[in-house]
Amino acid sequence: MARRSIIIDGAGRRRLTRSEKIGIGSLATLVGVAALGLIAGVLLDRLLVFDDALDAGGEWDEGGGVRTRWYDPS
Repeated sequence: MARRSIIIDGAGRRRLTRSEKIGIGSLATLVGVAALGLIAGVLLDRLLVFDDALDAGGEWDEGGGVRTRWYDPS
């Protein structure tokens, strides 16, 4: 049976093991990246209107003609 060694510092507190430090660091990194992604998503949503970004400026009809906000063939 493996025995875990426990390190106690001068103040009497148990110090974290290497794997515990790595686990806490990994969790903090994941939370930070998720928060940055959320902030970036909200900013992009506020700054961009995706309906206009995806709109080519007009509508392609089935008759083969093109009608845009700049060109009206009629």
